[in-house]
Amino acid sequence: MNKLLDYFKQNQEKIFEKKIHAYGWKSEYDTIITSSLTKYLFEDLDIIENIAPRTNENRDGRIRDKYYITVHDTGDAFSNHTAKFWSEAVKSEGWEYGKYECSFQYVTGNDGIYHNIPDDEIAYHAGDSTMYDYALYDSGVSGDNIYPHISISSDGYFEIDGRKSKILAPRAKKVKDGLVLYDKIATTDMINSQGILCKLIDGKYYLGETYFNTTYELIANRGGNNNGIGIESCINEGSDIYLTWQRTAKLVAYLLDVNKLDFDAVKQHHYFSGKNCPQTIRMSNMWDHFMELVKFEYQIRQFRKQGYSLKLICDDNRVCDNGRVKTLGDKPIKFIIESEYKGEVEKLELSI
Repeated sequence: MNKLLDYFKQNQEKIFEKKIHAYGWKSEYDTIITSSLTKYLFEDLDIIENIAPRTNENRDGRIRDKYYITVHDTGDAFSNHTAKFWSEAVKSEGWEYGKYECSFQYVTGNDGIYHNIPDDEIAYHAGDSTMYDYALYDSGVSGDNIYPHISISSDGYFEIDGRKSKILAPRAKKVKDGLVLYDKIATTDMINSQGILCKLIDGKYYLGETYFNTTYELIANRGGNNNGIGIESCINEGSDIYLTWQRTAKLVAYLLDVNKLDFDAVKQHHYFSGKNCPQTIRMSNMWDHFMELVKFEYQIRQFRKQGYSLKLICDDNRVCDNGRVKTLGDKPIKFIIESEYKGEVEKLELSI
């Protein structure tokens, strides 16, 4: 059995159903998601180019290196607010509520993947302003733990695995209508749930640029707008949300590959502002699963670059051509993955 088929065999899991709640700014709904035959979506990555004009106010135009892939959801459950709808909102700078000032590189949905802003440009999606680029600062702390615990000392400095750094954390300060509502040393529980940028380089820890977001009252990271490629994912009612997640994962895997980024570069919008976004995937506790989809898609990309081909063969009417399961039923689903490598065709038969 070739390596690609063995990878599918070793990573095969049961199909699952899960009831989730889709969160929208004006309407919400419950739905049941069903996973696919595999974590790989058997369709090509098809990106529809719909780039906003250079004259748009929501197309910044400044070029920046990219260190992040930032995942959002639209926070909008209206059935007609599809990927095309949001792509056109960016391109035309307008929607039914007036001028549309936000922008993002991509939007994904059941109707496709749309590309709105060039990947190397700044876009307005992360909520961290465009004043600061990605940066690393020497913390003065050494170690060997790649993923240390970050906390804040009683006198307001970042701590790395309990050791005080020389970097002062942002103060928790909020002002409204000229009145200071509070101004105090931030505490560890004010750090957003995805943490802050911390890199271990040659045995020394470096921390990124952070700030206190007064809207969400959390410490967040800079570099989202400037150094992130933003992806909005649709949750519009009547759509197959799991399909959108799989297409988003396929796009993320592609962007990681072409930009030579690792999986730690994939961040939620929450990381850059503290906003509960992508809310539907966060509240359904599906982020870890989403990252598994990304990693699976990424690995299959590597196999395909090595010359492996693959094809899904399934004549069960409960399954779409791309491996999406429409309904489970009582009987097992049988399918075949066919792969060719260096002229040799092999087949893997599975039943789940």
